Amino acid sequence: MILSFHPHIKADVNLSLSINGLFSDHEADLMARADLTVVPQRIKAHQYRFCQKHCVLLFPDYRYRFGFEGKYGNIELFRLFNAPHPSTELYPSVSAFIRRHIKGKEPYFPFPFVIKSDTGGGGWGIFLARDKKGLQEVLTTLSDARRHPRRRFIAQAFVPHGGRDLRVVVIGKSFYPYWRCQPDPEEFRNNVGRGAFIDYDLDPDLRDEGVRCVRTFCENTGLNLAAFDLMFDRSRPDSAPLLSEINFMFGRKGLGGSNRFFACLQEAVDNLGKIFHSK
Repeated sequence: MILSFHPHIKADVNLSLSINGLFSDHEADLMARADLTVVPQRIKAHQYRFCQKHCVLLFPDYRYRFGFEGKYGNIELFRLFNAPHPSTELYPSVSAFIRRHIKGKEPYFPFPFVIKSDTGGGGWGIFLARDKKGLQEVLTTLSDARRHPRRRFIAQAFVPHGGRDLRVVVIGKSFYPYWRCQPDPEEFRNNVGRGAFIDYDLDPDLRDEGVRCVRTFCENTGLNLAAFDLMFDRSRPDSAPLLSEINFMFGRKGLGGSNRFFACLQEAVDNLGKIFHSK
């Protein structure tokens, strides 16, 4: 039996998942009897942990999502599995950065370097510190004590990516890569919402390298529904793919829209179901 809490996935039994609520005894019993339980991307951490305790098999596999949220958590996960990523430093707050580098005189990355707020999407909360004045402006933006007294963030060495990065979406055991290309030389962010366009055929060799990198990471972590962003250092001819971040909620334009995304999702669930039906 396949049990689905996902509104767009058809299964043997279909139920609705409340936004923040707990599961009933009946739902827990169904989970225990189901060969596979499907949950939506918007599931909360406490709900997923409940499912982990009661389900035989869960899709998607989010064992390394919760506890590694945000750009800060992504880096911790990359480090845990020794995955290639840009040189990065983690800061629990702006005060920590100041104590370490301004008062403590420890060098930070050479200019320009990138600062990323822990949360945000579409390029929001991502800054390029070009000089000391720009760095101070970024720190001031991040240190809004009234709303975010302990906002954590990361700093990364700038990767000269040449105005493009690779997104690889994993759905089940399938991988869907495409390039995001930024035509504006003054814009370092390659988000579609920032003017980037999508290209599926550019640099097939690098694209395949990126897919192999993501495939290895997914094999190690079990992650099977996420969008990975990767960069290549264009100043080096032998540049290897670098994992930039993981998006568990992501745009679907590069996949062909929502209908195409849900079709791929249904296919992944059906393929898992075939495993049980063949036994």
